[in-house]
Amino acid sequence: MRIDIEEINPSIHIFFSQRVAQLCLILCATLFLIIYCIISSAVPAHSIPICAPKTILIIHSFSPTDTWTVNTNKAIIDTFKRQSPATRLRFEFMDSKNFSDPSYLSSLALMYANKYAFTLPDGIIATDNDALRFMQTYGVDIFPNVPVVASGINNAQLPSADSNIRSIIAEKADHLGTIRQAIRMRPYIRIVHIIGDESPTCHSMIEEISSIASKLPQQINLKLTPVMTLEELKVFVKSRKSHEIIYLLPHFKTADDKFYTQGSIEKELAKISSVPILVSWSFQLETGVLGGKVLSADSLGKQAAFSIIRLLAGQPVIPLQLDANVHKSIYDYQRLKKFNIALDTLPIEASLINKPESFFIKHNKALIPALAIIFILSLILFLTYNNLQKQIILRQSKERIIILDKEVIETQKVIVSTLGEVIEARSKETGGHVQRVAKISRFIGNHIGMKEKDLDLLEAASPMHDVGKIGIPEAILHKPGKLTVEEFEIIKTHTSIGKDILDGSSRELLKIACEIAHQHHERWDGNGYPNGLREDGISIFARVTMLADVYDALCSKRCYKEAWPRDRVVSYIASERAKAFDPQLVDIFTKYEEEIRQIREQYLDKNESSPA
Repeated sequence: MRIDIEEINPSIHIFFSQRVAQLCLILCATLFLIIYCIISSAVPAHSIPICAPKTILIIHSFSPTDTWTVNTNKAIIDTFKRQSPATRLRFEFMDSKNFSDPSYLSSLALMYANKYAFTLPDGIIATDNDALRFMQTYGVDIFPNVPVVASGINNAQLPSADSNIRSIIAEKADHLGTIRQAIRMRPYIRIVHIIGDESPTCHSMIEEISSIASKLPQQINLKLTPVMTLEELKVFVKSRKSHEIIYLLPHFKTADDKFYTQGSIEKELAKISSVPILVSWSFQLETGVLGGKVLSADSLGKQAAFSIIRLLAGQPVIPLQLDANVHKSIYDYQRLKKFNIALDTLPIEASLINKPESFFIKHNKALIPALAIIFILSLILFLTYNNLQKQIILRQSKERIIILDKEVIETQKVIVSTLGEVIEARSKETGGHVQRVAKISRFIGNHIGMKEKDLDLLEAASPMHDVGKIGIPEAILHKPGKLTVEEFEIIKTHTSIGKDILDGSSRELLKIACEIAHQHHERWDGNGYPNGLREDGISIFARVTMLADVYDALCSKRCYKEAWPRDRVVSYIASERAKAFDPQLVDIFTKYEEEIRQIREQYLDKNESSPA
């Protein structure tokens, strides 16, 4: 049909205004429902079973003031707060840097044995090598059958089969990355002096460094410096030449058996060193050293907490975890200036510390609000101008009407999907359920040969299958036990309520949504409700949605049931072929069950898990 521009111009402004007003009303109503359901779902349901909280013991190798230990401990605590807030945490600090003789360790073991004799923890996290060796020696006797995760382990090996250590998370500094970055910054380097102490941890690090020598340029000579006193070290670093550089390992004890607090030796040497000092651990920064590709305790602490949570949940954990380390290139701006190192020689991802603040950073408290106000006013002016321009263009071109109509259709799809999530939230089900039903429905529809247009309609309309539940009392929706006959008759009415809500629209999307809401409990054998339809008398959209809905519901935990195992779900659906479900759809499901399971896992919420 032809439409002349001259005929449509007088009425287009009225049409546009009415359409925008209708859209605003729909969006406001949707927003109100979402807010209501969020507030309602925030109230704890008494029917949800509460598991007894677990107790986790964290045994740290070092003292509670050690920076590495502090950062590790914080990461562990933060992870439990997010993932398992009911877990009780207990802490022990071995302080092995100050006390490491066998008599001290044996007395420590006796103390732990008495302390935890009647209150064994459910799981243990041991941080760093000393705590691991302690657990390897005493763990089975003090904490029988208690699973242990060891984190931050240098020169890590697979845990012994006769110990209660279930997983070891390796601490691997990027020695190669740090030295390569130094070579890029100072191409004339020929000698890298390795400085460490006599600790077992340091020996492990030196073994790691020895293994990378072959990966460096031939002109680079790695030299292990003998253990010295602090005064000897000062003389040594002060006398280095421009073609040399220092790689300082975590250093706490000198040749004269003096113990130094964390960072002390780094500060003393950095003050007088004639060449840059490289490091590979974050706690060595802010001491005057140059920096390097440093390892942070944060990622190791998080991984340790995740691992023990998985173990206590009965989930598998890799015995030797080598990929939990996160390295960041961090350099001291003041040290770069002192040694005339150009910023463009740093890696692209490098970050700087001790860099002078810019004018904006210094005055951000005043500038940010001012810029925000300017931005908002500019945005209002732009949107107003843009809206006027759109209205002018709409009066002049019929193509703009088509664009607007498409926008309305897309908005309807979003609203339909959002309302589906709202209804699921009211039913105490996850918002991911309707999204999974939509994706699985589209997958099945595609494999039975539905057209692309019908697939789009199916995916957009299927989230509305339970819209009628908005008319069902919450006491019935949230009942944890089996429904009575009278209650089941009430809940069956949600199909008719859904039809009444969606009926009467001329839009194809809402027509399909109405069919699905009304017929998604009809059975292939005619024993469904509300009308006892059978076989092809049931809309194909409703048949596909029903199978996707039942599959995801069986796989999911609900207030009235636990999630079914995978084999039971597959067996049940196969047993209902030509009974509840369209036999063709069951055949498609059986053939592609693995792909359908993967689709479901892709859209799981954080607090959901896939059935075994």
